[in-house]
Parts: sequence; C-alpha cells; structure tokens
Amino acid sequence: MNELELIEKTIKKIPRGKIFFAESIYAKYPAKIAQRVLLRLVKNNDIGTLCRGMYFRPKKSRFFPGSPIPPGADEIVKAVSKKTGEIISVHGAVALNQLGLSTQVPMRSIYYTTGRSRHIKINGENRIKLVHVNPKIIVMPNTVTCHVVAALWFEGKKYLIPRVVKKLRNRIGDKYFSEVLIHLDKMPAWMRKVFVRYQKMRPDDPELEEDPDESWRG
Repeated sequence: MNELELIEKTIKKIPRGKIFFAESIYAKYPAKIAQRVLLRLVKNNDIGTLCRGMYFRPKKSRFFPGSPIPPGADEIVKAVSKKTGEIISVHGAVALNQLGLSTQVPMRSIYYTTGRSRHIKINGENRIKLVHVNPKIIVMPNTVTCHVVAALWFEGKKYLIPRVVKKLRNRIGDKYFSEVLIHLDKMPAWMRKVFVRYQKMRPDDPELEEDPDESWRG
C-alpha cells in the first residue's frame, strides 16, 4: 500500500459526522501528499470542507446523497474549542431566548469565547461569530447556570430586578432554579445580590408583579 492509499484509508476511518483538521493528517504524513488526498476526497464528496484546514466526514443521507451536509454550529465550535483550548459557550443574546426571557433570536450563530474575537467562515461565509469575553462570564459551560449568568450579564445591572428573577424561575422551573441557587457563589456580586433579595421577598410583594411594558420579551 503506497502513501496515497494509506492516507486515504486513515481519513476514511474517521467516524461519519466527525470534524477533523488537516493538521492531524499532516502530523502523520507529508503535507503535500496529504493535501492531494484531501482535495480528491472533497471532490468525490467523501469528505466535506468547512473552512481552511477544517474538514468533516459527512453522514450518509438518502435525501442528499451527492451533497455533504455540514455539521451544526454547536458541533463546529466544540471542535474548535478542543483544538485551541479556548472555552466557547452560549452568547448572552442566545441564552436570553433559550431561557424564555426574550422572543428575539440572533440572526447568526454567535458564541462567547475566552479566545480572540473572530468569525469562522463556513464555505466562504461569516457563519459563526465568536466574541471574546472575560472568563468570569463563562460560568460552568453547558449548564443552566451558565445560561443564566450569560443572559443576565448581557442585559446588565439595570435589567436585573427581583421581578426578572421570578420570571426566570417560572421559565426554567423549580428544579433548575434550585441548581442556579446552589451556584450563586459563582455569580458576580451584583447578580447574586438580587437573587438573595428575591429569596427573602413575599410572593405577593408588589415588586414581583409583572410589568406590562416587558411583555415584548415573551
């Protein structure tokens, strides 16, 4: 088996749906030969390309057999995070929508990162936006607490009042709200202060009544 065949065999052993980087192939084989194999496999739709140096093994589809369907944005940023070591997590605007605190949906895929701000171009388009933030904002990635902190940080101190905490509790339910309370120590002081205040308030406190002007948030 020559080197071209060996490289192709190695690539085709990558599980379908998985993202991989050209660097991982170059680390094992001569770059110029590996590039030839990658180009041929892309042309034959055996692999798909996401952006420079980033590829994926497409899952088989009976509906689109001749067109590799790229992985979703979440899968792409997970692969980038694993490669670079940066922490990539939910953006505040997205968290607001997912928590039911806003009906507005960001027009593009956007994430917070501890790395540098940049765009990831998918097939030449700025499909994914990474926004650098202080690592303190990314609390316990991929948890409800992370979503809560990201959403409230995005809106800022003026937004967070006890009424909003009540609305949040109604949206996520007592189980997940209890998890958030367990991790209050991981929140910034100004955020934690409002949650503590809410816990001390009576259910019929006028401050907890819903404000009609906030109905646009959904």
